[in-house]
Amino acid sequence: MAAPALTLKRVLCATDLSEFGNRAVDIAFAAVAAGGTVTLVHVVHEAAVPSPLVPHYGERHPSPSELAERQRQASAHLTALAEPAARGRKVSFEVRTPRAAEITDALLGEAERIDADLICLATHSRTGLTKLVLGSAAHDLLVEAHRPVLLVPSPVEG
Repeated sequence: MAAPALTLKRVLCATDLSEFGNRAVDIAFAAVAAGGTVTLVHVVHEAAVPSPLVPHYGERHPSPSELAERQRQASAHLTALAEPAARGRKVSFEVRTPRAAEITDALLGEAERIDADLICLATHSRTGLTKLVLGSAAHDLLVEAHRPVLLVPSPVEG
């Protein structure tokens, strides 16, 4: 007896809002079945950032109003990405901009919240020292997620 066909009804699409990171949006909308939902997520990073205003470039934490403004801007950006991707498809979308110090944990939490059938994101394919310094949300998701993860690779330059 053949297994039933897989239908993706809930797809979480994460983006860092870069031109490349946004490439995952169209793929997420193409993957979700009619009647399904794509949840676009951009994690607003709460971590301290280097500040030229602090002696020796110490760190400063963003204020609650700065974080709220980042969330507002990210939400508007996600909506602007989703509307044309959803046009003509029988799917819905929602946008989420959680605040978090750990991006992977926030994405996994959002995937659990919506019971995602698939997590979709672009990967910059960083290796070596760059990966060591910057970390890799894509790698961490592959290791920690208990649901399928679809990685959109960076384009081959040549």
